[in-house]
Amino acid sequence: MAYWTSFACALAALASVQAGAAQAACWSEGDAAAAQVREMETMMMVGALRCRLTSGNALITSYNAFIRQGRPALTEANDRLRAHFVAEGSGLNGYDRYVTSLANRYGGGAGGLSCTDLSMLVRAATSEAGSLADLQGLANEVGVSPGLPGGRCPVKIAGR
Repeated sequence: MAYWTSFACALAALASVQAGAAQAACWSEGDAAAAQVREMETMMMVGALRCRLTSGNALITSYNAFIRQGRPALTEANDRLRAHFVAEGSGLNGYDRYVTSLANRYGGGAGGLSCTDLSMLVRAATSEAGSLADLQGLANEVGVSPGLPGGRCPVKIAGR
């Protein structure tokens, strides 16, 4: 009898851990904002690399200035993304797969954006690079919508 009680407790504990892992797989608003900023930054990086073939290094130079100016906000976004993947169980390998998939997605171009469009986006991002919230606002304006494996977490309404 004690064996079955211990076994049942172990199963209950395992179910609890699995439920917690499943819950962690969803994306909080802050994690989703970090993903949105990371996607916009990746889109600009890959676009700048592609555009240097036809437009020279001007866009790369502007992009590098954005990275220098926005480093604190971009680091905050990446730290938040890493923490998300660690919490959901795939760890840094999950993070690496995620950011690699972003770069691969934009390798063929950025949704019809021309090098001139990307240059304007990099200039706007440089002016918004003061905070993660500012960059996320710009990403919203330009319609960056990241794929979020596991989807967004349900919004909790107080009193319900």
